[in-house]
Amino acid sequence: MILKKVVIAGTIRADNGLPMGIKMLMEDRSAIDAVEETIKMVEDNTDDWTVGSGGLPNLLGEVELDASIMDGRTLKAGAVAGIKGYKNPISVARKIMEETPHVLLVGEGAEQFAQVMGCEKADLLTENTRDLHRDFLEGKGIIEKSYDTEETMKTKERYFKSFQRMVKDSNLMEWYDRYVHSNHGTVNILAKDSNGDICCGVSTSGLSFKFPGRAGDSPIIGAGNYADNRYGAAACVGVGELVMRLALARIAVYELSKGATAEEAAINAIKSMVDLAPDKGSVSILVMDKEGNVVAACNWKDYYYWLATSENPTPEKKDCIFVDLELLEKDGVGYHR
Repeated sequence: MILKKVVIAGTIRADNGLPMGIKMLMEDRSAIDAVEETIKMVEDNTDDWTVGSGGLPNLLGEVELDASIMDGRTLKAGAVAGIKGYKNPISVARKIMEETPHVLLVGEGAEQFAQVMGCEKADLLTENTRDLHRDFLEGKGIIEKSYDTEETMKTKERYFKSFQRMVKDSNLMEWYDRYVHSNHGTVNILAKDSNGDICCGVSTSGLSFKFPGRAGDSPIIGAGNYADNRYGAAACVGVGELVMRLALARIAVYELSKGATAEEAAINAIKSMVDLAPDKGSVSILVMDKEGNVVAACNWKDYYYWLATSENPTPEKKDCIFVDLELLEKDGVGYHR
């Protein structure tokens, strides 16, 4: 019997995994279990080109994955960065949290650990993303393949239009600096179980066509995610470099610790980005308080997240609160000022 309200929320790429997550929570499974399994379903979805198998590669054509998970009851956490060849980095991160005294393993070390722990290996570069990478580097433009669908063609068109806009008349460094502000993808999951325990998890293939070895905020505890049963949890998606410089998830949870509502914490976290002006980029933060109230805020319009609860187990699409940083910048309103 569910004694307390159970909640699970995720960013826009989480919709295919949330039904499993809320089902597990309603069966009295732990928030950690629900977060891991929900994210695994997203990682295994090859139609999603930003997480796990099928993730778009770095500039060398290799898929490097980042992930992290945090237990709000114990404040223990585990994370991996730049791991290759393993299909579920969120599971490797959980094993680091539960089986080692460490928090973060990177690159070859993370892969060696995953091998010792018996994690499942996989060829992460799918035919679709391999061809997309090659066609981009060769300047071929949008090419329809025999395996393409209407949806994959739409995705290709979106990526190539972005690539063409960023690359034209720019050298590589100028292109990368501009490209990093508008091309990213991550799945964030926050959950609260029937015991009142909170967990958050993040998984991503990172910035598409990134420099090899680049890690964003997703594996950085306090930046990409943070969970504390006493106050709540938060997780971010967007330009990881901005999120890391502010430790954005920790800002939101700190706001909760001072008595802010989930809405206030989310909005204040986004407002803190004004302190980085004139540097710009898009970021969204998903926040859950200790009671299971969930809100998301972002600095661009028409973004959303998914929410499922024991009262309403069918995942519902919810609008993010838009915070206009352009107006705030004129007023000098920020977190540290």
